[in-house]
Amino acid sequence: MIGLRRTSGFDGSFAAHGRDARVNGSGTGGQRMFMDHNKEVFDSARVAAAYVEYAGPTDGFLDRGEAAALVAAAGVARGTPVLDVGVGSGRTTALLRLLSDRYVAIDYAPNMIDSFRRNFPDLPAHVADARDLTAFTDGEFGLVVFSNNGIDTVTHDERVRVLAEFHRVLGKSGTLVFSTLNRNGPSFGERPFQLSRPTQRFVFSPRAVMTAIARRLLDPAGVVRSVANWWSGRSRVVDRGTWAVAPLAAHDFAPFMHFTTVSDVRSLVTEAGFTIAEIFADDGSVVAADAIASSADNFTIVARK
Repeated sequence: MIGLRRTSGFDGSFAAHGRDARVNGSGTGGQRMFMDHNKEVFDSARVAAAYVEYAGPTDGFLDRGEAAALVAAAGVARGTPVLDVGVGSGRTTALLRLLSDRYVAIDYAPNMIDSFRRNFPDLPAHVADARDLTAFTDGEFGLVVFSNNGIDTVTHDERVRVLAEFHRVLGKSGTLVFSTLNRNGPSFGERPFQLSRPTQRFVFSPRAVMTAIARRLLDPAGVVRSVANWWSGRSRVVDRGTWAVAPLAAHDFAPFMHFTTVSDVRSLVTEAGFTIAEIFADDGSVVAADAIASSADNFTIVARK
């Protein structure tokens, strides 16, 4: 899967945690429920342990879009201080340290930062939230990176706050790179027992069916979690057309994520005071400046202050 990995994850669902408010991205109660739930997901020991295997000096990019975006950013951001947001266990650390020795990592999940410190004990790392970067001064960084669709863990309204903080801590002509899930891509609307992903054509073959069955037999507990999480979350899906909020198949459908569109993400970035340099699809292709739609699974945006 592009973006968040399809690994075993959180054991609970919204229903299991007594959260009955609709996740609509508006209203204090809905926002708090959305944010608290996702933080619990990514701070769980199971999810933190799953991310450890993706950290280390030999790791590469999640997809071609991420690779193309960081190459594009390197020319202007090389040697400047880097803030790695939502670092997890450190998958992006070796990649970003190729650009600069001045590197700082943050994540809002303490378990993730603990994992990062075990992998990179000599690098600065802090528990911090992208919505509140008051620990950092104005213009402190030349490059801010928020990979792996991390911005999608907050509500539609909170995305504005995140970008405002990024704009503040970036210096003059600073560069922002972040990835975000596409509402018109295959990750939106997935189901536990699907044989093909949404928007992707299913080609029947005995091998494909047997592979799908074998994966479920090898992890029956994961199947139970996936069905329970998806079932409890399906009535809370919000689809506004230009953006949506829905469960993500990663971590057994535990995360409730924001999905964008080309028009929505353009508005988000430009209204935050950035100029978009490029938008890359997950296959590494450039989303044309006049494109009104895309079937990419996610986008990686390169923007300049």
